[in-house]
Amino acid sequence: MKLSDMASRLGIELSGNPDREIIGIATPEDPHESRVCVVWDKAALRKLPPSVAIVGKPEYFEETQRDGLISDNPRAKLGEVLALFAEPLTATGVDPKAEVSPSAKVSPKARVCAFAYVGEGCDVGEGTVIEPHAVLVRNVKTGRGCLIHSGAVIGADGFGFERTESGLVKIPQTGGVTLGDDVEIGACTTIDRGTMSDTVIGSGTKIDNQVQIGHNVKIGRNCVICSMSGIAGSSILEDNVTLAVQAGITDHVRIGANTVIAGRSGVTNDVPANSTVSGFPARNHNDAKRALMLAADLPSIVKRLRALEKNNEA
Repeated sequence: MKLSDMASRLGIELSGNPDREIIGIATPEDPHESRVCVVWDKAALRKLPPSVAIVGKPEYFEETQRDGLISDNPRAKLGEVLALFAEPLTATGVDPKAEVSPSAKVSPKARVCAFAYVGEGCDVGEGTVIEPHAVLVRNVKTGRGCLIHSGAVIGADGFGFERTESGLVKIPQTGGVTLGDDVEIGACTTIDRGTMSDTVIGSGTKIDNQVQIGHNVKIGRNCVICSMSGIAGSSILEDNVTLAVQAGITDHVRIGANTVIAGRSGVTNDVPANSTVSGFPARNHNDAKRALMLAADLPSIVKRLRALEKNNEA
């Protein structure tokens, strides 16, 4: 499309030739004159030939006099620029190779891809896409515009057992799973249905690949759950919580709003709102960093301590 068309659709100012044709987006490491680069630091800008169009800050155009689009925050515009050239997902309906239970409801404006399964009591909302081999086992309700990637399993039994004299007795899981609007579930992620009430994922929350969410978990709005994280049963994440890679949350804890759980942390107790925690057990991030630094010095500390003990004995 023309640069002028891009500027109009993005709602930003144009620099240079409005009729220049752009066929896609490129990275600063692999630029091309027919594509636009989104640039938000001068180091990347300096590597680009002046003939390459960019989306960049106003001062970038004052310095280089190149074609492009002007944005005070080009990094925030990256997703919008990519969307201009992304292949639109226009097909709706149920693929003949998908399997949908007679008791399930699928919006005519949703899409269920080949080899996906939508089980008993499920309700798939308008604009939701269920990719190939994704499984909605039973009693799963999605809001509008959700995206469930291939291999995800939503609504399987929660992991509930009771120890008795005769062994482990399975506790029936009679709840479901409720997804809000614009929820994204990554490939091979699993979300268990609740024991009695539903497991709930709030609107706008994005869940990466290979995440495990246990039964009765309640996750708020606009949370980010990164790959290989695990949340045990009945825990609560309030709005805008971020779990970095391989974070683990034990059962029956509450994570306050706007909290960040650093990668490979293990949360064993409630965490107040607006916190950043790390380590195991997870604690204030600055305290955890100091502890790690001290641990690295332990060999020399022990050596000095033994020397002091030896001198005292003498």
